Amino acid sequence: MATSGIIPELWSESDARAEEVLRRAADEGDLLSLLMAIEGLPPEVGMELARQVAELAVNVRLGIEDGQSPRDALVAVLVSGWGLRGDIDNYHAPSNSLISKVFERKRGQPILVSAIWILVGRASDIDIVGVGLPGHFVVGIEGVVVDPFFEGRYLSFDQCKELAARANPGRPFEPSWLAPVSVRDIGERILRNLLRSVRENKDEDAVYRSLRLLATLQPDAPTLLELAQLAEQLGNWGEARSLYRRIARDHTHRREGQIAELKAVELENRSRILN
Repeated sequence: MATSGIIPELWSESDARAEEVLRRAADEGDLLSLLMAIEGLPPEVGMELARQVAELAVNVRLGIEDGQSPRDALVAVLVSGWGLRGDIDNYHAPSNSLISKVFERKRGQPILVSAIWILVGRASDIDIVGVGLPGHFVVGIEGVVVDPFFEGRYLSFDQCKELAARANPGRPFEPSWLAPVSVRDIGERILRNLLRSVRENKDEDAVYRSLRLLATLQPDAPTLLELAQLAEQLGNWGEARSLYRRIARDHTHRREGQIAELKAVELENRSRILN
């Protein structure tokens, strides 16, 4: 996302570096780097996480060599051996959307627990993908759907439909919901979860950072407009005005573009009065 410079109170140099890593990781399909960027982790922490993934993967491969199925080997190592499972008690805690915290606590939201399964599975040469069911992220392992949040249980097609129905009551099931998702999709979903959590905690700085990273991955009109409105609310009129102008220019015929054009003019007039 094009920006108008660093905002010292809200956007640090490390945030700017994380934003660039996030953009590159999404383009290249680098899941671990994307997860690190979302949390803003330094490289040395990423190296330690990569070491742990490799160590877990060695044990998974040993299990497969001993005759276990890929799913059973992952369950044996990640669940039975390591203790990884979903956090039911504090589901919406921000820590459940941060990779280092999930590694530390071995608890997290469905998408973060699934992300660890994907990292370890791929390091073990297992055919594993993320599956973005509405309301509950799972994984596909060699054509079979598995739920890492609930200790790697198998999910039938009917169970997948039931999970989707809970998130979208009355909406017909769409087979596309079982299709593999990209690393970019995973990042967007994690950031939306994180946004919900930090908003509940009324952490404005974290809301701004999460929303700005989301706009990096998904620079659509609604997301950019929300970011511009938040920048204005937090007193950074220069950033807000720049974003409003961008939205008005790029989305002329959309409602957001029309709102942004009016807001840009309003901020310009306000700035003249104050100066």
